Amino acid sequence: MRESENIKTVALISPLWMGHHPVFFGHFTGAFLRAGARVIGLAPNPESAMQEIAAAVGDMPGWRERVSVHKLPTGGRSWFGGRFEGDPYHTFQRWHLAGSALDKAEARSGWTADLVYFPYIDSYLRFLPLSSIPEITIGRPWSGLYLRNHHHRSDQTSECSPLHMLAKGDTLLKSRLCLEVGVLDERFVNGMEDFLGKPVIAYPDVTQTFLPEKEPDLTRIIREKAAGRKVIGLIGLETRKGTLNMLRVALRAHEEKLPWYFAFAGVFDRNAYSPSDLALIESVLKRIASGELDNIHFDPEAGRIPTEADFNSLFSSFDIVWAAFEGFQGSSGTLSKAAAFHIPSVATAGECIGHRLENFRTGLTIPEGNTDKAFDAIHKLLAGTNWQGAPLDPDFQSFNEAHSIERFDAILSNLVEAL
Repeated sequence: MRESENIKTVALISPLWMGHHPVFFGHFTGAFLRAGARVIGLAPNPESAMQEIAAAVGDMPGWRERVSVHKLPTGGRSWFGGRFEGDPYHTFQRWHLAGSALDKAEARSGWTADLVYFPYIDSYLRFLPLSSIPEITIGRPWSGLYLRNHHHRSDQTSECSPLHMLAKGDTLLKSRLCLEVGVLDERFVNGMEDFLGKPVIAYPDVTQTFLPEKEPDLTRIIREKAAGRKVIGLIGLETRKGTLNMLRVALRAHEEKLPWYFAFAGVFDRNAYSPSDLALIESVLKRIASGELDNIHFDPEAGRIPTEADFNSLFSSFDIVWAAFEGFQGSSGTLSKAAAFHIPSVATAGECIGHRLENFRTGLTIPEGNTDKAFDAIHKLLAGTNWQGAPLDPDFQSFNEAHSIERFDAILSNLVEAL
C-alpha cells in the first residue's frame, strides 16, 4: 500500500489568534507532523499560522508538503458582554463555520480529515450542552484541549450546580465522536473523567527555547537601561498578570534605591484598565519620560513581540520572572519558560500556578495582589533562598521533564495511532 494511503490527516481548528493561541497552533501542528500525520490547518490568519508552524518545526524536512492551511471565519462576539465565548447562538455558529471551512479545505487539499482537533475547545462549549452538535456539524472523530475547566474542582459549591454545568456546556464533550479530552491543569482530571466517562489527559504546558541569531533591539535596549541591575520581567501587560502590583513594587524599589530594574514588555491595552489604575500608569509614564524614574521600562505603544525567538531572547535576560497573576486559575506557559531558562519566579499562591511552583520549588508564592510580600519575595529570590532563609533548591529539571515536548508529542502520537 502506498504511503499516501497509510498517512492520517488531522484537521487543526483554532478560532482565536491572540496571546498564546498562535504559538499553540504551531506546537500542535509540529507534534502531529512528528507523529507522521498530515495537517489541515484552519485559523483566522493563515499567513501567520504558517510562520508559527515554521518556527515550531525548525528544520524538519518536507513538512510543507504535509501542511495545508486555510482561513477560518471566527464568527461574532457573545451577546453577554462581547466576550468571545458565551451564548448558544455564537457557539453553534462556530461549529457550523468550522464544519463548512473544513469541507472546503478538504476539497482544496484533496485530503480527508481522520481527526479534528481543537487546541482551544472552550470556545465550542459555552451555553451549548448538546452532545449531538459535533456529529451534525463536523461528523468526524475529534478531540481538544480544555483550558478553563476549574468548575470541576472538588471543593466547589455553587459552581458545580446543574445550571452552572449546563452553562459551561461540558455535556457536549460526551459526544460519541469525542475520543478524549486534554487539559493543562492536572488537578481536576479525576473529577472530569467521572463526569464525562472518557479519558481526560493532562497535557504538559510546553514551550520553545530557541533564540535568534542576533540580539533583538528590545532585548538590547532593556539590557542597556538595566546597566547591570537585576531585571524583574513581565511580558504581556494584561490586568490578570498583576501588572499594577508589579508596578507598585517597582515604585517602592525606586524609593529605596535598590539595584533592580523592571521590564514591562508586550501589548498594553488602555481600555482593559479602570480609570484609577490608568491614572497611576499614566503618572508613572510621565515620570519615566521626565527621567525621574530610571528603573522601569514601559512602552505603552509597543506591539506584540514578533517572534517566539525574540520573545525568548528578552525572557531569558530576566533574573526574576513575574508570574503573580490575579484572578487567574489556569496553567501558564510563563512557568514552563522560566523553568526552561532556569529563572526563578514570583507567583500567586494557590490555583495551578502556585501549586506547580511550590511543588517544584522554582520560586516563591505570595498572596494575590500583595505588594509587600512580592517585594520581600524578590529580595529572597535574588539571595537564592526560600521564605525560611534556606537555599531555594529549585528542581528545574523535574519541571522541564513534566512539561517536555517529548511528553506532548507522545500524547498526540498516541491519539493519531488510535485512529
